[in-house]
Amino acid sequence: MLTYNDLISEMKKFTPVVDDDLIKNAYIFALDKHGTQIRESGAIFFSHPLEVAQILIDLKMDQVTIAAGLLHDTVEDTDTTLSELKNKFGAEVSKIVDGVTKLSKIETSNLSNKQHENYKKLLISAASDIRVLIIKLADRLHNMRTLKFKRKKKKRIEIAQETLSIYAPLAERIGLNKLKDELQDIAFYELYPNLYKSIMNQLKELFSSSEEIINTIKEKLVDLINQLNIEFIINGRLKSPYSIWNKMNVRTISFNQLSDIIAFRIIVANTDQCYKVLQLIHNNYSAIPGRFRDYISAPKQNNYQSLHTCIIGPLNKRIEIQIRTKEMHNVAEYGIAAHWEYKEGPKNQNNYQWLKNMVKIFNETSNMDEFIKYSTTEISPEAVFGITPKGELIQLPIGSSVLDFAYAIHTYVGNHAVRAIINKKEVPISTPIENGSQIEIIIDKRGYPESRWLTFVKTIKAKTAIRKAVTNLEIDKNLLAGRNELEQLFKANNIVLQEKEINKLLKLLKMQTINQLYIALGSKAILLPDIIEKYNTMGEKKLSIDIRNPNNLINGKIEEAILGLPKDVNVVYTNCCSPVPGDKIYGIWYYKNNNGIEIHNEECKEFARKSKNINNKILDLYWDYRYNFCCQKYISKLVICINRANDVLQRISGILNEKQTTIINAKTNDTLNNRSEIYIEFYVDTISQLNAIINLLLEQDFVVSIKRV
Repeated sequence: MLTYNDLISEMKKFTPVVDDDLIKNAYIFALDKHGTQIRESGAIFFSHPLEVAQILIDLKMDQVTIAAGLLHDTVEDTDTTLSELKNKFGAEVSKIVDGVTKLSKIETSNLSNKQHENYKKLLISAASDIRVLIIKLADRLHNMRTLKFKRKKKKRIEIAQETLSIYAPLAERIGLNKLKDELQDIAFYELYPNLYKSIMNQLKELFSSSEEIINTIKEKLVDLINQLNIEFIINGRLKSPYSIWNKMNVRTISFNQLSDIIAFRIIVANTDQCYKVLQLIHNNYSAIPGRFRDYISAPKQNNYQSLHTCIIGPLNKRIEIQIRTKEMHNVAEYGIAAHWEYKEGPKNQNNYQWLKNMVKIFNETSNMDEFIKYSTTEISPEAVFGITPKGELIQLPIGSSVLDFAYAIHTYVGNHAVRAIINKKEVPISTPIENGSQIEIIIDKRGYPESRWLTFVKTIKAKTAIRKAVTNLEIDKNLLAGRNELEQLFKANNIVLQEKEINKLLKLLKMQTINQLYIALGSKAILLPDIIEKYNTMGEKKLSIDIRNPNNLINGKIEEAILGLPKDVNVVYTNCCSPVPGDKIYGIWYYKNNNGIEIHNEECKEFARKSKNINNKILDLYWDYRYNFCCQKYISKLVICINRANDVLQRISGILNEKQTTIINAKTNDTLNNRSEIYIEFYVDTISQLNAIINLLLEQDFVVSIKRV
């Protein structure tokens, strides 16, 4: 077992000044407190914090972090208090240990809740001091190294899944790439042991047969770069099992089809030499199109810098080459730890404003599964870069839209964005961002977010802001609609509501305020018949609605299922727009002609045309959800623009079958650019079912767009 002298000796290799007493006392204190505690592996418990401290030393962290690493389990697993730690080791150490302790208190809950709570606590603690996250990652790494000693397979799988979805991306986000690689490989082995072993066996065969090839390629590259008369280091390596599997999975290819398993890293003295080496290599070997990345002029979000290229190199082998300086290599290996200022503390924590932003978003969102999904995209170091008219560089996750860019500037700009100008050309706010584009956002103060925006934004900030704005807008609309509806109801019955009656009615309806009633009525959480029923129990005054006389209609509302329509009123659900329960609908009342009502949804062009006829009475209708609409089916029609591919209709049919609906009609028309339009009719019972079908279709790789007709 390592002694405190061993730790101190290791620390002095990368920093000249070490507080020997701090490390020694932390070591002895933790060893004494953990005493005879035993881990599942059978090792003494103290071996765990000792290994965590060793990992932190490997990362070249400061002595406060290493001391906190030794002590990180004392409050959680012994009788130690935070005040005791503060008195013995100072406020800085105790604060970090407190942050790590808070992360550990939820390890026993179920997987879904645990992931949500783990993420929240990770973000909150790391936002206050990034060293909390670094110790937690070191803690997770040692726990992964000893994962095989966990007796329950289900628990091992849960830990491995959480490591891949949360801890490995966070390690990558702060630049701890070596740590990230090991986390991924161990988790991969636990989740897919047969795949892991298969890849390792093939790597061993490849390495044994290719070791000479790698050395030959290296010699050829050395001879080439020597022409520049510079000092450099070059290393060849095989990629990690998880990295290889990920490439196979993303590209849907086999191991034998991978052609860039071998990678070479060239380390030079300065940036100028990086580009000279790149030019020399490209002048002598064929570069593979689309595989060059300049992360020096445009660093990743975790400050990673390097030139990446893929070439048909010596011996006609396809190889990947990374070119960087020594400083860049240090950052690539150790991330934030490479910049740690031992004497003055973590000055660069301002680079982690994204953590504070994510904490704020976490506290505002209610959809935790979506937060996990999109925030793991958010913490990915892969990014696209957009430039504001003032020259400010804004980094966003790959696939982000112009609207994501607008929200990154300011929530107000995003909420009122209507279009953008890119390279002197006007584009929609849904346009995906390309690297290096200069983007000018055009706003309209009268504009406001729409629910459909959620279908193309990528960032969690944009999604949260849109949902919040749309919800607030809906509340305002419902409050106004409910107030008008209630006032017209009482006006039609020549009744003036007194404050005493209002309070009594609210009590009967189990509501606190009149605004609550307005919002419930406007959103159809409560309907006019409910209010009429309660009010009519209060006294002699009675409310009623006579829907047979259009002049007595309350805002044109028809409680179809409850009040019933006269037998001679014919209700027609039109084919021009095919409304379904849940749509915002209007009616056209042909009272003087055939006493019929046509039902249209709000986007119907035919309704817009007919509503201009002064002889037609326009009704603002709604669906009465106390009626079981699922007992009948409604026809819905979609036009689906697709990239031409085999078996598309079969795949669409499978999706509709999955959503328990039936196709009535389908036909395909070819258009330009190797695309087709599929017109399809099918049965649905509510708008929820229709939206679920549309969302599922939009997730398919062959679908370009969907329009409802």
